Amino acid sequence: MGAHRRLAISVSSLAQNVLRSAAHQHNQPNLPLGLLLRPTCLASDAWTHVQANGAGPHLTSFASQAAYADASYLQQEPSIDVPVRQLADFEWENPRQPPPKLEFDNAQAAFASHSSLAIARSLAVFSICSIKPLVKYADTVLKRLKMVFGKTLVNGVVKRTFFLHFCGGEDQQDIKPTLHYLYKNGIGGILDYAAEDDVESEGGAHSRELENEAIIARTFDYESEAKCDAHLKTFMESIKAAASAEGQGFAAVKVTALGQPKLLERVSNSLVAVHNLFRRFDEDLNGVVTRDEFEMVYSELFDDGTPERLQEIFNALETDNKEDPMRRSGVVDYLSWSQRLKLQDIPLLVKHCRTAGPLTQSALTERELQLLHNMLGRLQKLAEVASESNVRMMVDAEHSYFQPAINHAAVELQRRYNRQEPIIYNTYQCYLKDSHERLVMDLKRARQEGWHFGAKMVRGAYMVIERERALKLDYPSPIHDTIEDTHHNYNKCVAEVLEHVAGEGAEVMVATHNQGSIESTVAQMGQLGIHPPHKSGVFFGQLLGMADHLTFTLGRNGYRGYKYVPFGPVEEVMPYLIRRAQENSDMMGGVGHEMRLLRGELLRRMGLSFLTRRKVADSTSDHSPSSPIGSRSPY
Repeated sequence: MGAHRRLAISVSSLAQNVLRSAAHQHNQPNLPLGLLLRPTCLASDAWTHVQANGAGPHLTSFASQAAYADASYLQQEPSIDVPVRQLADFEWENPRQPPPKLEFDNAQAAFASHSSLAIARSLAVFSICSIKPLVKYADTVLKRLKMVFGKTLVNGVVKRTFFLHFCGGEDQQDIKPTLHYLYKNGIGGILDYAAEDDVESEGGAHSRELENEAIIARTFDYESEAKCDAHLKTFMESIKAAASAEGQGFAAVKVTALGQPKLLERVSNSLVAVHNLFRRFDEDLNGVVTRDEFEMVYSELFDDGTPERLQEIFNALETDNKEDPMRRSGVVDYLSWSQRLKLQDIPLLVKHCRTAGPLTQSALTERELQLLHNMLGRLQKLAEVASESNVRMMVDAEHSYFQPAINHAAVELQRRYNRQEPIIYNTYQCYLKDSHERLVMDLKRARQEGWHFGAKMVRGAYMVIERERALKLDYPSPIHDTIEDTHHNYNKCVAEVLEHVAGEGAEVMVATHNQGSIESTVAQMGQLGIHPPHKSGVFFGQLLGMADHLTFTLGRNGYRGYKYVPFGPVEEVMPYLIRRAQENSDMMGGVGHEMRLLRGELLRRMGLSFLTRRKVADSTSDHSPSSPIGSRSPY
């Protein structure tokens, strides 16, 4: 038997299992496959083949179509008569009147623009993701399949299944049909070039093994300055693609792609040392350092505390007097301290330390300062293009030990490019215990310095790594102790930003797969009068291929829903696809609810509504506010 034939039969078997699973779900285990495969869900030629040859192994024809479906499925007509509306189509009689209640469990409306073939493929992909051993060792499985069937055939199947489900395309031109399809449904795209090194070069399955609730998100490996420059060009393509798309464009960048990760850790340590130094000077812990406090502590720590030197440094750090600019404030608050004490100043400062300590150890060398300058220069080039193209550039969050440096870079960009509108978005990981405090500080910073705040709110993607590292290095875990604490903090942070959206022109991307958080955000928008939603500064983001019942419902009701759209060559995007599969495998509670909605809609289109008596709504506990879905997602 030929390789193509064997692979096709395997896919056929999977398709049959998916459909039988639907029958078992609704207590009809003996329902014949011929009845499940109605003409309403199959292309006519596939149905003719089933009628002529029976429903056994000859289902290969249908399975092949499902597995090898081209991107043209995006242009197929919806199976039900629900109008597809673009954002521009929405008109509100009373802009301050809240829109109707969102029905996220209305599968018929949510999947109205999805072809039956696309729904079947989604079920097949999610079913494979539920096979944990297969997903866990996906690296090895793919390698063996390539040895048996060849790289071309295996990549071809991946391209028309997992890649088609989770990615927008291979290049800027290839993603246009996906972006247009989303826009037709009131949904925008957040573009991210997801290419990485080859799967086999990353250490195999063990390097990506997930323990408990782990999701290993992408962190670029540093190779050289030339490699960073190449990544710069890649991100530039993402911004240009976002600019050419319909609607407000978004692009995501990862700082670890533009500079040495070890450098980011060193910069982060230095910034933490600067923060701790302020706390040392703030003896009474009231949030400001007086001149007396400054002179006393400086003389204790440094050996050049002459009256002239003390006055020179204090005057340089002193907070402006907003009420009376002609008079000095006499104090230094942390915002002024962190803005005016530059990393370049630390090496000069530590030369006069009486005793070497964390500040001395964190001082950057000349080479490190040069590499930092190069990295910030790359970010600035991207921000310049984003600003000229009116594309929102989101600086992705990464590990907590990189994050102070990333936050520092993002704020520097915001100071420069967010004067007129929020072009640069910083990302806040709400599973971090200090995230709310940092958010409040940055909101205050934006107000005082006169720029528009922009943020992407996520729960976080590095939970297990963070906790294991904290345990290994014997420091308190930066992650909230419970899922409930993370959910509470996420909703609190979103509520904080919404106040500034309503009153100060801030913008926020509520990036989550948690239905409870979305419902909470929509309710607060109504209370704050943030209407009409399609012209507000509130955006909602989910990953392409996941949580469609959330995104498409938001888009159809005039909210600014967005899909995170990764793109890149299939072979290079393979690690990203493996991580998506692992993520779905690890959070099948939430995906399970989406699968039930998909099955119910597919059976309805087949005319088998009597099988859907078990209400999908009974499963809403899978995505309630206390559910861990959002905390395990990069969003």
